[in-house]
Amino acid sequence: MPGMATSVRIDESVDPAVVHEAPSGEVAAPVHGRPKRFGWVREGALVLAFYYVYQTIRSFANSGNVSPRAFANANHLVSLERHMHIYVEQPIQQFFLSARWFIKFLNVYYGTLHFIITAGLLVWVYHFRHAAYRRMRNLLGITTALALVGYWAYPLAPPRLLRWDHFVDTLDTIGGLWSYNSPVAKAVANPFAAMPSLHFGWALWCGIVFYTLTTHRFTRSMIVIYPFLTLTAIVVTANHYFLDAAGGAVILVSAVFIQRGFERWSARRKAASASASVDHASTGDAALASRSSGAVVGPAPEELGGVSAG
Repeated sequence: MPGMATSVRIDESVDPAVVHEAPSGEVAAPVHGRPKRFGWVREGALVLAFYYVYQTIRSFANSGNVSPRAFANANHLVSLERHMHIYVEQPIQQFFLSARWFIKFLNVYYGTLHFIITAGLLVWVYHFRHAAYRRMRNLLGITTALALVGYWAYPLAPPRLLRWDHFVDTLDTIGGLWSYNSPVAKAVANPFAAMPSLHFGWALWCGIVFYTLTTHRFTRSMIVIYPFLTLTAIVVTANHYFLDAAGGAVILVSAVFIQRGFERWSARRKAASASASVDHASTGDAALASRSSGAVVGPAPEELGGVSAG
């Protein structure tokens, strides 16, 4: 994980004047760069627009004859996990079911804190690490967009719906702040949006923020702690398989490469544009100098077939 986080460090794209040094002597993340006065209005509108698109596309993924495909895909995925000897989600859940307080905490975490922490980190980056905000915002957006593609292409019934394998829907039986059986949840939630796990993908994004934009040792250790806590929550509450978490990691890494590819393309385009501007300016300066000297620039005599004067 540290290697992946390093790959998205933003030092090379930031003015050295806005970078501070960590106690270890390594270059840390930028801390300056102030947002525009009403820039938050634009960002809020972008987030709301993206959320509307997200919910719309997610609802499309649950339209039509999706349910049979979702359960067929679940059977295939379970068979694959058994072949890989990692189909142990049900024994893990069973081990924790007696600790109702812990289950309730994971239910609250899964349903609410996960979103609050991600949104809170995004706001924190905007205000206190603004030089890194656009890159981190775009990385989160690309990750989410890739997840939507996964929901549409591969609907998947989560473990909590596989009652024949003795999974328990902990939100329904033990409770939290909401339940999948509530009218609001039925209206906005797609029960077959299990692959990839966006919870885990977002948790890895949060880990990157913790690791690259802070310097405190404990805070940076959240790159491991926070995704592990999220993995525990999605498995124990029977909302995801282990392979769903792997899918969440894949979409984040893919988003990193997509973003870096776009940045390289954009940098080459800007460099070519700057080079063309310099060439044009140099040509203009030479012409201006010739006019101001009064000299008439023309072809050499040799080019006209004549002989130069000695």
